Amino acid sequence: MALAGLGMVSAAGRLPGAAPSDRSRVAEDAAAAATNAREPEARAGATTGAKPLIPIAWRSNLDAAKREAAERGWCILVYFRADWCAPCRLMGKGTFTLPAVAQFINRHFVPVRIDDSNGRGEVTKAYDIRVYPSVLFLDPGGEPVHLVLGPRVPEVFYRTLQQVKTLPALMERQHAHPDSLEANFALGNTLGKLNQLKKAAPYLEKAAALDPKNDRGRRSQARLILAVVPLEEGKSAEALANLEAWLREFGNAPEAPVAVWYQGTILYQDGRLNEARRYFEQIIEQFPKHTKAYEADKAIEHIDARLRGKAAGKTDTKPPAKEPAPAQSPPEPKG
Repeated sequence: MALAGLGMVSAAGRLPGAAPSDRSRVAEDAAAAATNAREPEARAGATTGAKPLIPIAWRSNLDAAKREAAERGWCILVYFRADWCAPCRLMGKGTFTLPAVAQFINRHFVPVRIDDSNGRGEVTKAYDIRVYPSVLFLDPGGEPVHLVLGPRVPEVFYRTLQQVKTLPALMERQHAHPDSLEANFALGNTLGKLNQLKKAAPYLEKAAALDPKNDRGRRSQARLILAVVPLEEGKSAEALANLEAWLREFGNAPEAPVAVWYQGTILYQDGRLNEARRYFEQIIEQFPKHTKAYEADKAIEHIDARLRGKAAGKTDTKPPAKEPAPAQSPPEPKG
């Protein structure tokens, strides 16, 4: 079950190079909700099988791409794929063929495609890529800034492209204005959307300190994202305790329904279905007009279906994932 679009602020995730997990997706969705972003261009083009207006102009030489990126001031998108990788088809024949995605890449990135059909190449080994498909983003200076492991559907990947595109400018802005509330929050929030919470934490802490009375609303937003940082290390009990503390301090803040949503989502992912259901019910009762109320209602439907399945003795009652699992790198040939 995808509990996505958390409606306000973001939360926990994984750092580049870490394996993807359902728990980390909680934060990715949460962070995307901080700005309540909706990309009509991506949705308009997100029709499977649509013919791209402009095919992606893939490069094959990473060194040449780095020189081009430095000249243009663009990030590099490095796509690792293989013919034997079934999940790669979602990217190669699905996500990358969509007009909005293809055009955005061509206009804002230097794209490089690495084909490992015949074994891991030098570039793949240099970045220790072992999951297919993988998309590695490098900044204009050639340094890694983000890694996407496994396939992504168009709308999710489009959001990632938008967020990564802004990173160099946000980093430069924060470096130039280290005591700016908005510069610190913008960088921390974007890193949160990209599931790089440990990297985001110092900027979010700074933003919270620069808005001590929450006059700008940044303290409550930053503290909410920080509350779920423990999820990155699998510490759901600590994250739940942090959320309870957040609600005691900021219970009247606009982000309160999102905090309760986090609680329900974490419990759901821990298999504590009846407890999770109570939190989703709380959202419907206390915040009936919030967008989270609709999502909570759908979440309850999923929970009830799972509970009925368990009562009937079914073992596989969890809704299937929207995206196929990534393929692992095949074993290296011996000798």
